[in-house]
Amino acid sequence: MSRPQKNTLLPHRLNGEPSIFRGCSLSELTALVVIGGLTLVPISVIICGLLGLITMGVGLGLLLVIGWVVVGASILQRLKRDRPIGYYQLWLRLKMEDMGLIKPRFLRKAQIWSTGGMRR
Repeated sequence: MSRPQKNTLLPHRLNGEPSIFRGCSLSELTALVVIGGLTLVPISVIICGLLGLITMGVGLGLLLVIGWVVVGASILQRLKRDRPIGYYQLWLRLKMEDMGLIKPRFLRKAQIWSTGGMRR
């Protein structure tokens, strides 16, 4: 009798989303497409519309979104290399807190914290 074969298709990590394209998960790719679509398509439609080529602007905008996804996925791939899961999301949140764009949620002061009241 032969021994059963080991299943090599099982994932190594179950606590993170699987990579789909250039190390990016589905939610990261969705964010790249939405950001690119909401910015690049209207800009290209406006620019090409001024030249009288509105339909060409839509096509150019969609091509720019594809390029944006490839470049953005490459940048995210470099940011994520050799770092723990969720590193760049935390880094981005901390930078946005520093700029005052979002409300601070993390304790970032270097001081002694007390957990109880004063005793006499």
